[in-house]
Formats: sequence, C-alpha cells, structure tokens
Amino acid sequence: MALIELQDIQKVFYGEGTETVAVRDISLVVEKGEFVSIMGPSGSGKSTLLHILGFLDRPTRGTYLFDSQDTTTFSEDQLAVIRNERIGFVFQAFHLLSRTTVLENVMLPLVYSRRPKKEHRALAEKALAQVELSHRLQHHPSQLSGGEKQRVAIARALVNEPTLVFADEPTGNLDSKTGKAVMTAIDSLHKQGQTIILITHETATAQYADRIVQLKDGLIVSDAPGPSTPHSYEK
Repeated sequence: MALIELQDIQKVFYGEGTETVAVRDISLVVEKGEFVSIMGPSGSGKSTLLHILGFLDRPTRGTYLFDSQDTTTFSEDQLAVIRNERIGFVFQAFHLLSRTTVLENVMLPLVYSRRPKKEHRALAEKALAQVELSHRLQHHPSQLSGGEKQRVAIARALVNEPTLVFADEPTGNLDSKTGKAVMTAIDSLHKQGQTIILITHETATAQYADRIVQLKDGLIVSDAPGPSTPHSYEK
C-alpha cells in the first residue's frame, strides 16, 4: 500500500526578480515498509524534495498524497500534526542537548506529543533498545562516540513511533567504520517494518536501500532497485 504519492510536484523559489525551479514535475510513489534512497549532487533538489516530503515546505504545484490523504490543502496546523506524530527526522548533525542525559534527549519530542506523560520513559527506553543503547540511558552526549550520538538521534526520531523516518546524510559526520554501524542500525529498523527515506550523496550509503532514486537539476533521472546486499562501505 502506498504511503507517499507525489504527482507532478514542482517547487519554485522567487527572489529579486528571478525564479529558480528547484524540483520539477516529480512523480514518486513510496510504499509502506519500503526503504528508498534519494541521491544526487549538490543543487540537484534533494534538500528541497526532503522539505516537501517531510512537510517542512509546500510545493508550488502538484499533489502530495500521504497515506491516501491529499495534503496539498491542509492547514499549517494539520501539517504540524502529521510532522510531529507520524514522521521522524535524523540529520547529519546530531542536535543533542549536552546537559541532558541520553534518555532525556530521546524523551524531548514527547513533550510536544499527545502521549500521556506516564508513557514517556517507557517509549524512550523502547526506542533506545531498538538501536542497542539501553546501557547508555544515563550517559551524557559528551560520553558517547560519534556513532552512539547518531544512534541516540535515531532513537529520538523513533520515540513517537512514526509512520515514516527521514535520514538526511546520517553518516556525513562519521568515519567509514562508524558510518557502517549507523547504516546497519537503520537497515535493522527497515527489516522490522519501518518505512525509511534516506537522503545521501554517498553511493555506499544509498546501497542499503530497496530503491535508489537519482536526481539531477530537479528531475528524477533514475529510479532503480538497490543491490540485494550492500557493497563494502567506503566513503
């Protein structure tokens, strides 16, 4: 069943009498439980497409169906509910609060959720167990390796039990060995049924996905299956 259906999506930025078409005529379907990688060089439209897919920005033209709902006419409040309750984000920078524990960092998104407060700790512990960090609950970010910090960020993205997780260059700040460990954790989530959209410029990272979508100049130039097994991880 389709989770995402984009139909003829275009995004135009206007400024100082000029217009820049960042993505053009993009149609894309992502099924529930699928792992899709979106690749492309700088300026290809990856970030713009991520912002549209994650309800951080609106398309200039086109239709976006999310779980069969046409979100094109949704209010900002309606989009915020989807973004906060059904989507998790993992970014290249970890964005962890240095003076709070791992457990407290992961619990933060729940402050803005409609989850009962009495469930917050259990949800955070469950998310940390999914990334094999149950032994680090009371540690602070300064006591963690780079890979562990990124796994905390993944747990934070999972804590609301989202329908969809976006990973935006999740290995960009990591060495090859640590990056492979993080991608193994993300791949494990996919194998548990999590829908994942990965944004990356690294071929080895993209190869963990079921499908690899290539962008160039705001257009999809390729949409092909990923390899049956990832190649050796080399940045």
